[in-house]
Amino acid sequence: MSTLKVNDIQEATSGGGKIWPSRAWVNFNGQGTVAIRADGNVSSITDIGTGQYTTNFSSTLSSANYAVGSTVGYGTTNAADAGVYGIYGTDVTTTSVRGFTVDSSGSGSSLFDYAYVLLDITL
Repeated sequence: MSTLKVNDIQEATSGGGKIWPSRAWVNFNGQGTVAIRADGNVSSITDIGTGQYTTNFSSTLSSANYAVGSTVGYGTTNAADAGVYGIYGTDVTTTSVRGFTVDSSGSGSSLFDYAYVLLDITL
């Protein structure tokens, strides 16, 4: 297999902007025994406690100044479908990111284990 190495990728259309590919991504089950369904550049997920996880990267990123896009879901219709993924700002490194999932439905919010946690790391 060959490796393609480039500094920038841009759209082919006139005036097209740069393309920023994911540096890591993961789809995992955050309930019970945490399990990765599919990933790119993720070696493991560490379950820290209810609604708290560390995503460990297979290859070190060049900077810890990345963006984390996320989606969480329960998989069925219930009050916990309105969830949010957040990060602990002090635990954003080039080798991992620590985050949490919160049930934001109803009158309050609390840490919650979701069946579907999807993260996309872009640098």
